[in-house]
Amino acid sequence: GQPRSWTDHLLWHHAAHTVDLFAYQAGSPVVKANAVQGPIHPTLGIAMDMSIQLQAANGAICTLSLSFNNDGPMSGQGTFFRYIGNTGTYIARYDDLFNGKEEKIDVSQVAVSMNGIELQDREFFAAIREGREPNSSVAQVLACYEVLHKLEQQLK
Repeated sequence: GQPRSWTDHLLWHHAAHTVDLFAYQAGSPVVKANAVQGPIHPTLGIAMDMSIQLQAANGAICTLSLSFNNDGPMSGQGTFFRYIGNTGTYIARYDDLFNGKEEKIDVSQVAVSMNGIELQDREFFAAIREGREPNSSVAQVLACYEVLHKLEQQLK
């Protein structure tokens, strides 16, 4: 119910994170992608609801549901993600991780920090020092935006 802008678009902003993360986690490029969206908001000119299906070349799939019609905290504050795989179910909520039985998983020793921006900056500067491409380079995200473009064409 909050005012939105083109920078807060379900496909080009919010889905981008998951499309990129899915390909990264699957270790395989996205080869199939489908999308449907709800009605276009009369004032904002964007869909308030969207559903996306992805399949990677290695067979992994991702189902993504997005909505601005949330009766609760705003996105980012109330967002959670459920990862269901053949080895377990995981729920990411805020900075916490739980298994499928809602048992908290200690992730405090996974990285030197729990701050994603700090970790991103550390990786960027380490790549400069080591003369290598950073783990989250522009070149690596281009495939994600190619998938988003194809999805947008389906929605038109």
